[in-house]
Amino acid sequence: MRVGIFFDGKNFYSGWRATAEGTTIDFVKLSEWLVAKVGGSRLWGAYYYTGIETGKLAKAQGQQRLVGFLDQLELLRGFFVHRFPRKARRRRCEKCGALNVYSQEKEVDTTMVADMLRLAAVDAFDAAILASGDSDHAPAVEGVRAIGKQVFVATWGKEGLSARLRKAAFDHIDLTDGLSDFVSPPTATARALPAKPSPDAPVRATVPDGQLSPVPSQGMDREDTEAVFLKELACAESHFKSGYVGLNYFLRKWKSQTLAPDFQARNRILQKLLGKGKVETFDAPDGNKALRTKPVPAATPPVTGAPAGEGPSGAAGSAGQP
Repeated sequence: MRVGIFFDGKNFYSGWRATAEGTTIDFVKLSEWLVAKVGGSRLWGAYYYTGIETGKLAKAQGQQRLVGFLDQLELLRGFFVHRFPRKARRRRCEKCGALNVYSQEKEVDTTMVADMLRLAAVDAFDAAILASGDSDHAPAVEGVRAIGKQVFVATWGKEGLSARLRKAAFDHIDLTDGLSDFVSPPTATARALPAKPSPDAPVRATVPDGQLSPVPSQGMDREDTEAVFLKELACAESHFKSGYVGLNYFLRKWKSQTLAPDFQARNRILQKLLGKGKVETFDAPDGNKALRTKPVPAATPPVTGAPAGEGPSGAAGSAGQP
């Protein structure tokens, strides 16, 4: 059985950072493990899609490492790399007036969808593996399935796995199950994704951390970071006022100059705020997990003569619920 693998570079790397950072991934061994996992006989092709910075940002050290990694990856047998220029964007928060300047991937998702459908239609593969948990790829999975092909979704655990995408896929593959099979020593050759860059190592053996935004200035204490998180969440709620703020989207993709871009850092702040009851998660109408600030219960004016737990004070408890 011929197997095609499609990597959403940014999503794949973010998942690795959140669950398996500190390991060195050998992409040849990874592809062999994935093919065997779905009962395939050979790799038909592995496609890696990602955005790269342009202009002055392209000269940053992280971007240079990313380009070096991509150059080496596409030299591996059966691997093909698709690069897309990131577009500069500006957004001003409607609530606080802060101007956020960031770069955004364009064409990655749409090209992946088109390629999966086109290759399935010409019978290029028998089964496909999508290395991403992004719900934007659900239409591609549903379309390939309609053509009569099986599509598996591979993610680092179930963190960040879209409910819609999982339902559309034939099955889910947990990449953490295969770490012992495709992890290599940090001294491995160019086909590996190393855990940490070394100043003495060649460019081909460095982490492609250029896929992440620059980390904002350090030095904020816990209260400051929580306040920034709440402020950014309020901005996101204002931006998506006709819908909802996806939990995975806010932790992984929401762009901010003040909130750390790292998933693990954002998730740690989230857990603290959940424990304090300042934010809450809920199930959106489309089945995805969503996030919102938790309304502060309205103050209850004293009522003379009202027994405890009755009257307006009892009603105030329900008024504070979302």
